[in-house]
Amino acid sequence: MIWRVVHWVGRLGLGALFLYAGYTKLRSPFLFEMAVDGYQLLPAGTVIVVARVLPWLEVVLGLWLLAGWKLRYSATFMASLLGFFVVVMGVTYARGIEADCGCFGLGEPITPVTLTRDSLLFALAVFLAIYAWRREATGSTAAPPLPERSVS
Repeated sequence: MIWRVVHWVGRLGLGALFLYAGYTKLRSPFLFEMAVDGYQLLPAGTVIVVARVLPWLEVVLGLWLLAGWKLRYSATFMASLLGFFVVVMGVTYARGIEADCGCFGLGEPITPVTLTRDSLLFALAVFLAIYAWRREATGSTAAPPLPERSVS
């Protein structure tokens, strides 16, 4: 029962968060483009493409997660995307570049706090993906059984 609650809360929370993150980037596309460029990882032409496509991708993923549509695939893709974000942010931070996170618009530098936050969101997305795949594999609408733990 608790896993089902974590699943629903996590799914709705991550879906709303991605919807909001995409919305904030769509409101200020040029500022988001500056944030992507601040990572100093991509050539100028690619920065523009990423800055134009990523917010729409986040909005679509957020809506899919909120609706529960193709949950196995949307949760897996979201976990992959969050994992990629964490790696890119970690590399940028380790290189000593003072870049803006760009997660929810400008004004949030990459710090250990943002890395921790995004790592926790990544862990939640991985849980949602695993839960969705296990649930589908059992072929039921009930929560999939979790492995038994032996108590010593």
